[in-house]
Formats: sequence, structure tokens, C-alpha cells
Amino acid sequence: MKPVSYKRILAYLIDILIVTCIATILTMFIPVSEEYTNQMNELNAVLEDYSSGDISETEYLEKFSDISYIVNKESVQVSIVSVVLSTIYFVVLAYYMNGQTFGKKIMKIQVVSANSKKLTMNNYLIRSLLVDSILMNTISIVTILFLEKSSYLKVYDATSTIFGAIYVVIFAMILFRQDGRGLHDLLANTKVISLNDNKVLNEEPIKEEKEETKKEVIKDAEIIEK
Repeated sequence: MKPVSYKRILAYLIDILIVTCIATILTMFIPVSEEYTNQMNELNAVLEDYSSGDISETEYLEKFSDISYIVNKESVQVSIVSVVLSTIYFVVLAYYMNGQTFGKKIMKIQVVSANSKKLTMNNYLIRSLLVDSILMNTISIVTILFLEKSSYLKVYDATSTIFGAIYVVIFAMILFRQDGRGLHDLLANTKVISLNDNKVLNEEPIKEEKEETKKEVIKDAEIIEK
């Protein structure tokens, strides 16, 4: 049964809001460099010049690329905190909350196995690498730390384009696939169900109960034979 798509979207927005708020609080304690402040002021000035027509689009893009590289390099600690926090929230927390985040809990939906096997933390990690931008942000951090500006900008443009396309595909699959599974669900062998659907929700426990009953019958038969 296809999960209600709007519940997944609302749950994700709630989760992003929670993660953003926590990340903002945590990064308040990271000192802001003078270079970062100067570059942000420069960026605002460039935006004003472009809006007023004082510089061309080509000049704007060139200056924007130069400034964004410095800003991203100066704020790499914030990016690392964001990746770590996202991993803890969408992977570790979801695992220990049995397939739910706070957003999913509010919207009464749950991530479960698509093949009736118990989900491991690796399943949650695989799906989160794509849908929660963990992989894209990790690539950005690694490249900003170890590549020169020109190489970094090329990789950044490429990854932005690739992951942008991936997100469109995921969103379309959630909306239009009969089972509502996105690319991240297919890779992680997961699906999202509504907790209001008792039939779907109880399928796995019933299967496990049947297996236990079968084991007990076999055990009793062995005792009788002895």
C-alpha cells in the first residue's frame, strides 16, 4: 500500500527544522573568523551591485564563485557539525526509535524493511546518504579541505547537478510509484508505512509470531518422540 506522500514531505520538513535549530545552537559556540565576516560583507556588496546593474552577470558569477569558496572554507567546521548532527539524527536516532524520527512520529509514519528482515543501522545510513544530503555535504567538506579552488568549484558544480537530479528522481518516485519507494528506499531495502494502516503495520509481527509458533510445534514434537 502506497504511503501518503504529503505525510512524508511534512515529516521531512519538520525534521529539517529540528536539525537546523540544533545545528544553529551548537555552532553558536564556534568562533567566526574575521575573514568570514569580511567575505560575507563583500558578498552582500556584490549582490547589491548586480541588482542595481553596476556589474554584469558574468562578473557577478565570477565574484560569487571566489567569495563562496572562501566562505565555505572558513565555515567548514559548521559543515562538519551539520553532517555529524544529520547522521546522528537520521541514522542513529531513527535506528533506536524503530524507524522513526520526531517528524515521522508526529506524522505517524515509519520506515520499515521492504523484505521483512530486521533493519540495521547500515540500512538507515544508506538511505540517509542520499535523501538527507549526508553524502553530498561530505563530498563538499573533503573537497574544500584538500582541493585547490578551481578543482573544488568544478566538483561542487558537478555534485550539485548530480544530486539535484537525484532529489528530483526521489521525489517523483515517492509521488508516482505504486509502493511510494524512492531511490534511497530501493538501495536500502526500506519502505515507509502509515501507522494508521494496522494491516500493513502488523504484517511483520504476525510473521514473526508464526515463526515462533512453528518452532514451538517442532520442539513439542521432538519431546513427544523422545
